[in-house]
Amino acid sequence: MSASGCTADSSPRRQQELSAPSVELAAPADSPVDKARLLRIDVYGADAKDAAGARVVLLFEGAPLFKQKQLPAEGMLPPRIAIELQDVEWDASVPVSQAVERGGLQRVRLATPNPRVVLDLYPTATGRVFFLTDPYRVVVDISAARPSKKNRRPLVVLDPGHGGQEPGAANDQYGLVESQLALELAELAAARLRAIMPRLRVMLTRSSDVDLSLEERCALANAMEADVFVSIHLNASSEQVRKGGVTTFVLDTTNNRQALRLAARENGTRVAEVTGIQSLLAKHHRKNQADGSLTLAGKIQRHTLKRGRTVHPKLSDRGVRRAMFYVLVGARMPSVLLEASFLTYDPEARALTKHRYRRALADGVASGIASYLLTR
Repeated sequence: MSASGCTADSSPRRQQELSAPSVELAAPADSPVDKARLLRIDVYGADAKDAAGARVVLLFEGAPLFKQKQLPAEGMLPPRIAIELQDVEWDASVPVSQAVERGGLQRVRLATPNPRVVLDLYPTATGRVFFLTDPYRVVVDISAARPSKKNRRPLVVLDPGHGGQEPGAANDQYGLVESQLALELAELAAARLRAIMPRLRVMLTRSSDVDLSLEERCALANAMEADVFVSIHLNASSEQVRKGGVTTFVLDTTNNRQALRLAARENGTRVAEVTGIQSLLAKHHRKNQADGSLTLAGKIQRHTLKRGRTVHPKLSDRGVRRAMFYVLVGARMPSVLLEASFLTYDPEARALTKHRYRRALADGVASGIASYLLTR
């Protein structure tokens, strides 16, 4: 089991009460006959002493049949979430039991004779379960369900897209790589935010060119009880781009062909996988969080466009759109994904080689976030 997270500066607090059971997931209809294999269990977001939650990701080879049950405390046993697996083996390297003791999660353990993964919760924690595909993952989001600390300094988490072995899109002619540009934009936006809102806390999900899973990025924001989560990317297309532009996305289902293809690229999967999972994930999207995301997206879109046009006047407005980006799934705060410009549209690619344009875009992101925080 691996654990990752941010460092918190506040003291531990007690968790609260197990909620009503979450919706049980049906097993995938197209599961193969061969046995699936549990390769790894990752725990994200639980490193901080005062983590507000944790995310457990079960990674499989093949697609397992499974059911999830939420079990109340019974005798010596704490409240539990049990993932019951059918015809599943697990790799010898998967630990039988691992203590977590943070983020509402006491322990993750394997149980037999009926193969299942059991998450032991604190008395007042809650959990919800969903799955992602290609590769197949069962994801459990745990919330410690505590009251927020009063007078807490607002926190913004900026997520530079891609990194490490996943560089994202590129433009070889101009030497542009999405992961590098996204990190620079996030760093510039963070510096600008701290300058215009000194009381604000700003964190980056990564500060160097490292691998970071889509599941981990949102988990860090949840664990730190962030007020805003913004994932920063650069757009690209395998087809000829007639005009580039800025687009800000919120999480939602869509039938738009371009949005589906873009989501598939950013998710590292196929369009069919995006469309097949949309309706399930939409059930976990909360209305108040969705409304906040739309407001945040509108402000980031307007400010980024305005600042970008000070350097590149013909920068197009592609608007606020909806798409099923996995990196936004499970976010408990207003969250958006920004495609700041097109790497495969020559006028914008040339502009991106200039520090002045990159700074303008970053200033726009910062101004949009600040506008949202000041008016919410």
